[in-house]
Amino acid sequence: MKVLVLNPPTRQTGNVIRDVLYGCWCNGKRIGGGTVPPFGLLSLATTLKQAGFDTTFLDAMGQGFSVEYVRKMVGEYDAVVCSTSTMTVNEDCVTLQELQNSNPKLKTVIFGSHATFMPEHTLAKGGIDFIVRNEPEFAVRDLLKAVDRNDGSEFKALGVGFKNEQGESVINADYPYIENIDELPIPDVTMLPKNVDWFNPIVKQTPYVTAFASRGCPAKCTFCTAPYFYGANIRYKSVDRMIKEVKYYLDNGFKEVYFRDETFTANKRFVMEFCQRVLDEGLKFTWIANARVVTVDEEMLILMKKAGCHLIKYGVESGVQELLDNVRKGIRLEDTRKAFALMHQVGIDSHAHMMLGIPGETEETIEQTIRFVNEIEPTTVTFGICTPYPGTPLYEEVAQVHPEIRDGSDSDLGALHKKGLFNSIYTELESDDLESAMKRAYQAFYARPSYIAKTIGRVKSLDDIKRFAKAGTKVLDFAMRGE
Repeated sequence: MKVLVLNPPTRQTGNVIRDVLYGCWCNGKRIGGGTVPPFGLLSLATTLKQAGFDTTFLDAMGQGFSVEYVRKMVGEYDAVVCSTSTMTVNEDCVTLQELQNSNPKLKTVIFGSHATFMPEHTLAKGGIDFIVRNEPEFAVRDLLKAVDRNDGSEFKALGVGFKNEQGESVINADYPYIENIDELPIPDVTMLPKNVDWFNPIVKQTPYVTAFASRGCPAKCTFCTAPYFYGANIRYKSVDRMIKEVKYYLDNGFKEVYFRDETFTANKRFVMEFCQRVLDEGLKFTWIANARVVTVDEEMLILMKKAGCHLIKYGVESGVQELLDNVRKGIRLEDTRKAFALMHQVGIDSHAHMMLGIPGETEETIEQTIRFVNEIEPTTVTFGICTPYPGTPLYEEVAQVHPEIRDGSDSDLGALHKKGLFNSIYTELESDDLESAMKRAYQAFYARPSYIAKTIGRVKSLDDIKRFAKAGTKVLDFAMRGE
């Protein structure tokens, strides 16, 4: 069976950070034009390749290929697999239908957050033969084996969704979580396109690669799909496996690793052992990780820096304790102040993810959040508008009051995190208020003379100049004019 694993193109926007499987994707000038290699799809492609399928990985997004280009090449394939999310599912289904129009024998498989949390809605959109819920690697592998044997009786054991001969949706039980994620193959980076420069303003050294050491999230934030997609229990790869993986990336010419774990620092013992092994084995690379402010301490940060970590990203969300409590963030403002003070002390750069329009938001709480961000002084910050996505408690609350939210897919790429969607239900603000506030927040942080001077002082090379200029121009343009 010949399989195309596709990172599909989009007609709606330019860059899309379309990598994490649970669907919290970003795009546009708001994030400085950043892009990320689609490592989730690469992991799946590698799994299928090792299982014996004739597998091609195509990053049509990264390579700038149009739907028409993909249509011309898809005739030689038996199946196409891609990920989707709430904000792309409408366009993705149209794309897959166009591919099937070009190749009627083509089987289409889609996975990701929307297929997981809204399976019936996803199947109803057309262009889809099968959906796969939750983690895709082994479930898609087993599904395609059954399809290749033309054995429909096996579908009921695969944790997939499809339409039967009567046109009715059949949603089977979930495929079990992969408990030992060491069983997943190291993503085959030779399958990545050779001519793509995934620009990202937070990355110091290129080429860079994305990876993960764990799956799962200990938090229960009401706006986030991650803990409901991967489960509450965090599953870590072994340190031996991670060292082997890093060595493989370095041997293939990569200089930096962007760990996309939901909370890389959730297990201190793992972090300390990993960092010590990096030092003991003399591995020279820089890296980025995500963390919660309650999971770091001085000892950990010092060792992380010694091992090459230059940036940690935190979900700060708000500068108002009441609002953090409203979304069950599980942190205190004092935790955030302490963590960012330690970052400054140790000398690791920081990024703060902020969210406007969360339950209880007012004009005054937005101003408090803007002041709080300037107080903790992250190296960089992004502001987005809270959006209720399927699979989250926040979405369920909205759907009970306004069932017209349907499957949430009106929050497409054109509006992603830049426009309010039903925020007036749980805030005092309308969509226009939030859009204006977001631009104001960007201006208040990035247009400060002190920040500009500090950024200039961080320039160490010509690459830094290019990176800061490209990202800074986009962010400031967004602050002044929008997307």
